[in-house]
Amino acid sequence: MNNRALLKYHSIFGIIAGSFLFIIGLTGSVLVFNEEIDAAIFKKYEARGYPEAFNLDAAVANVQKEYPEWNTRIIHLKKGETFVFNLRRPEARKLVFAHPGSGEITGEIDEHTHVTKWLLKLHYALHAGIIGRILVLVTGILFLFSIITGIVLYRKVFFRTLLFRTKIKKNNKQAYYSGLHRYVGVWALLLNLVLVITGIFLGYKVVQAGFKKASEPHPPQLAISLETALGRLTEEHPDFKAEYIRLPSNETSGVVINGLFNDDPFYYSMHYNKIQLNYKTGKEEKVVKIADKPLSYRLDSMITPLHFGQFAGIFGKILYAIVGLSGPFLSITGFVIWRLRLKKKKKK
Repeated sequence: MNNRALLKYHSIFGIIAGSFLFIIGLTGSVLVFNEEIDAAIFKKYEARGYPEAFNLDAAVANVQKEYPEWNTRIIHLKKGETFVFNLRRPEARKLVFAHPGSGEITGEIDEHTHVTKWLLKLHYALHAGIIGRILVLVTGILFLFSIITGIVLYRKVFFRTLLFRTKIKKNNKQAYYSGLHRYVGVWALLLNLVLVITGIFLGYKVVQAGFKKASEPHPPQLAISLETALGRLTEEHPDFKAEYIRLPSNETSGVVINGLFNDDPFYYSMHYNKIQLNYKTGKEEKVVKIADKPLSYRLDSMITPLHFGQFAGIFGKILYAIVGLSGPFLSITGFVIWRLRLKKKKKK
């Protein structure tokens, strides 16, 4: 395939994906900082002056009493800090806060109006249901094709561009925007490949989930002390840190505790390590450790952390945000180049 044909396909893929990529890139760059944004919003629910408080059992009992028919997950459980619960039903989601000392419920947030959750839904579904999910997946695939064709197109000037040895001509609009497009594309290439490949896998999972009908939760009352269970867990698995707890959604399921082991690399997701307990007896029923699983499972556990930069510090997140904005930038400059090329053809 010659360069003219490659350029044609590169333009087609980029233009079709461009409008959606603009939204996906902008929201993704904000969502890199979702933990920091949530921390600022949740600040008003913070409990001060209780550094050793950890009355998790009372908090769970209060939440189960107040929200009896909700699928319940504990997403923040640190000593001396407000407990945060994520509650789910097919048609609704809430964030509920409980005091670390008394276990009393101190507030709730509707997830549908919560800024980071609203942005996340815009990012993966455009707030357009299953159609939006499919559009985002297709956009990711088209963006990947655009990157691949771009690599082939710029292969001869790739390293010269990387070393700033190609000039950006300012006396010609098309050449100027082409130069900017090339520099941003080359410098953001590696991380953009990571973002788009992991994004396609996530998009595929999101589309699959969109076709499944969510079942109504009928959670049983927890019959064990989670505080005791966590204490026992620390003794039996001293290298494991519990960070997330799923309470049973029905009488046949158990308590699932997610977290990380000390020897886990930074790019593993805590949700793929699972220790399951019987909700009546507290007996350990199953242990799933990422490190002991096949390569496919380990790769699967890396997708979300790599896509959202969950492992990165503040400077890493800033880098992710900048590269996330490169997608919209490439879409705009690509469209401008295409329009200028079209005008030139018409003049001829």
